[in-house]
Amino acid sequence: MMTRLKFIALGIGTILSLFCVFALRAQTTSKVVFVGKVDPRFDGTKIYLYNNITGDNDTATVTKGAWQIERPFTVATRHMLAAEAESKKHGGYAPFGILVDAPATIHIAGDLESFYTSKVSGSNAHDVLNQYFTLMQTKGADEAAVITQVVAQNNNSFGAAFLLDRYGKAMKPEEALKVYEGLTPAIKQSYYGKSAGNQIRGALLSKEGALVANFSLPNENGQKIDFASMKGSYVLLDFWASWCGPCIEEFKTLKEIYGKYKGKSAFEILSISTDKSENAWKNMLKTQQLPWIQLHDIPADNSIAVSRFAVTALPTTFLVDPNGKILAKNLRGEELKAYLVKLFGY
Repeated sequence: MMTRLKFIALGIGTILSLFCVFALRAQTTSKVVFVGKVDPRFDGTKIYLYNNITGDNDTATVTKGAWQIERPFTVATRHMLAAEAESKKHGGYAPFGILVDAPATIHIAGDLESFYTSKVSGSNAHDVLNQYFTLMQTKGADEAAVITQVVAQNNNSFGAAFLLDRYGKAMKPEEALKVYEGLTPAIKQSYYGKSAGNQIRGALLSKEGALVANFSLPNENGQKIDFASMKGSYVLLDFWASWCGPCIEEFKTLKEIYGKYKGKSAFEILSISTDKSENAWKNMLKTQQLPWIQLHDIPADNSIAVSRFAVTALPTTFLVDPNGKILAKNLRGEELKAYLVKLFGY
């Protein structure tokens, strides 16, 4: 009887041990572990991880030439890293992103004073990006051809979607769309898959010669304004944000040309803010006192800036003719003044 009880106890103990092993393994495999190796002279300095999409934030301190950050894996994403040592030496840092599409242990090795040059291994998604960078180092590399090749070879990778989203602007929109269509359905539905698709469609809709379809956005009083209401005039579409220094600086030029052509020629300016904060936008409007129409486009996958105009940098401008056709893109400063002088004859 005692032997049988010992056997039962042993069996229960074995089951519990196995359960603990599996539980520990499940716990381990649900994490993303960043393991860094650096020169010990950086001991005591900090490494920062952040992600504005997922909300992840973490900090590690270098100890004996090593550092480590663990985060739960929740979704395929791009975590950003920055080093305190780089900021101290250069007065700022160039954060670099690491693509993660599955639980993994990712190794990072490099100089913390130029952290963005670190070598990254252990992430299948980031390997796709490394492949792109390696091919681009080839003398005479054609970026569009490289992107086409890498995406085609990795069409079921989150890294391919990121590559198209971040660097696809090097391709003609028609070419980018063809490459995008080669991605698997699941990758198209990922964060960067959706973003890449919107960017490509926006680029097709906003290329020179394209007709701008009507859209509506609210002004500072909450009133919806239709773009179609401006038909019959030349319209300078100006995408900006309150945090964008070059955008604010460009307002000096815009005020000058608006004063010159408003009322004398069929010319209007339509500024569209991409600020996340409506208050930040309105406060800047009070400061700047801009006399032309102001609209607000809340950042999202289907925002006007992204889905209609493929705006990836600010400021971005489009000059549209009275029939709604895009004549030119990204005219600024003296170049914009010269173009309007040629257009209006004065």
